[in-house]
Amino acid sequence: MRALISEWILGLFGWKVKGRYHDQLMSCVIVVAPHTSNWDFIWGILARNVYRLNARYLIKDSFFKPGLAWFFRWTGGIPVDRSKKTDLTERLKSMLQRGDNLQIVFTPEGTRKWVEKWKTGFYWVAVDTGLPIVMHSIDFKKKEFDTHPPLYPCGDWEKDKLKFEAFFRDKTPGNPEGFNPSF
Repeated sequence: MRALISEWILGLFGWKVKGRYHDQLMSCVIVVAPHTSNWDFIWGILARNVYRLNARYLIKDSFFKPGLAWFFRWTGGIPVDRSKKTDLTERLKSMLQRGDNLQIVFTPEGTRKWVEKWKTGFYWVAVDTGLPIVMHSIDFKKKEFDTHPPLYPCGDWEKDKLKFEAFFRDKTPGNPEGFNPSF
């Protein structure tokens, strides 16, 4: 029901969800880009419902203020303190070892502003945990979400990053001046 309602809302605003999610991937790293607008969150939550994902996402801990924290937890938010190195990979590994299904969303730009280069933590989390990476894009010009088949990282960032750049290169963000398609 949630998927149908979300698809209806997206359709009302002209958005389409292309591709289908691979059901056999109960645990994976999901990369979503471009991420230049607050609307990305709203449309993204609706698209997540259409894809029938139970994905959780990383968000800076400053959003977890009294009165708002419940909302971000309810929608799958995991607070991250970006001011220091954390044990995120170890926490994710621990969840997997307990047998938890884990679909974790990363926005590798790390912010809605233009960045010199994308953060690579998502890649190393996938390598360290043995999880595949599924790329999801949001394209404001076409008003569509798309997904790429799972990528199993080889551990050579320079080689694998070409695949990410190729998939995201032609996507139009909500705020084009905030998007750097180069890793």
